[in-house]
This record gives sequence, structure tokens and C-alpha cells, in this order.
Amino acid sequence: MASWESIYQSGQQLNKYPFSEIVSLIFQMKKSNQSLKVLELGCGAGNNIYFMASEGIQCAGIDCSPSALRFATSRIEESQLTADLRVGCFTNLPWSANSFDLVIDRSALNCVPREQIKTALQQVHRVLKPGGRIFSQIYADSHPAHHSALNTSPEFSKGMLHEGFQDIDGLFFASALDIKQLFGHFVKTSVSLNKAETLSGRITSAQWSIIAYKSDVDQS
Repeated sequence: MASWESIYQSGQQLNKYPFSEIVSLIFQMKKSNQSLKVLELGCGAGNNIYFMASEGIQCAGIDCSPSALRFATSRIEESQLTADLRVGCFTNLPWSANSFDLVIDRSALNCVPREQIKTALQQVHRVLKPGGRIFSQIYADSHPAHHSALNTSPEFSKGMLHEGFQDIDGLFFASALDIKQLFGHFVKTSVSLNKAETLSGRITSAQWSIIAYKSDVDQS
């Protein structure tokens, strides 16, 4: 995790603008739930958190980087907004059971090995309210960064040579079976594989998008 702290310390990845998928999802859910509560895993510099707080959403975020959260907290406080931001690990979420309507994972879980993702998703299931959902984006094993890694592993690949990935310690790249197994305790799971290709057919990016729901009946 040290590399992410150094990345944020150096001023990289200090994004200010929310991702379009998050904006669309929040607006969609807010129509039917004005008291929406959202947790973002790996919230980083708080770009999505800032957007949600400015829309009056009760939001929380967790990240391993103190530097990223200091940046996020400063920006939020300057605008007199509020958010519950905590330094910590996905495998031990410091919130009570049945706390959130939505958990967001925008390529954060894949920054830890597969076994830790499994534990983290159990924690996500715990903190979601009955009927709550997780929106997750996880790099697919067909991504070129996976195939070009110096140390390729089904658990966690390291030594990425692909452009834009060189500074990252390692990543988990999921197969279709991985997604099925990792999200197996959720219900009504929707999964799509999004690929970007050149005109010649060379894959430049590959990522799973998952929406999975906790059962309406609390089983915690």
C-alpha cells in the first residue's frame, strides 16, 4: 500500500471531478431515496465524495492513504460540506451493519490480492442495508496490463509494464469465474465486460462492471 501513499504525496491522482458512472447512478438512486447513504471504497482524493456531499448525500469513504484523505477533507471543509472519511483497510470496515444503501468500488478492490477482496466483499455485505447494492468495477484478466506484468498471478500480478500502470505495486485481474465466486453471496447480480480496442482489434483496456444486491431479508 506504500506506493499509493507515495503517489498521492507526489500530487498524482488528486482528481477533482466525479466519474460519469457515479453521477448517473447517484441521480438515479436519489429519485427514489432522498435519504440515500453511500460508502466509497478507496475514495482517494475524494472526487466522488465531494460530488455526493454537494448533492446532500450522506456519504462516507475509506482509503489507505492519509495524504489523499487530507486533500479530500480540506476540499470538503473549504466548501462547508460534510463526509465521514477514514484511513483504513477494506477488510475491516469501521461502520455498523446495515448502514448504507450503496457501496461504490471504482477499481479499488482490485488493488489488493484476491483473498483480501473476498474478505472485503463480506464486509461490504455486512454494512449494506437489506436490499442495498454494490457498484463495482474490477480489471479483467484480458487487460493488457495483466499480460505484460513481470509477475503474472491469478491472485495478484506485480511488475506491470503497461503505460499508466508502472507505479502501481500490483493488481488483481479477475476472470468471469472469479467474479461469480467473489460476488456469490449477493443476489440479482448484473455483470458486463467493457473492452476498449484499437481499429486493428488490439485490446487496450478490459474491465468488469458489477451491480450486486444484498437480499431484502437481513441475514446478518
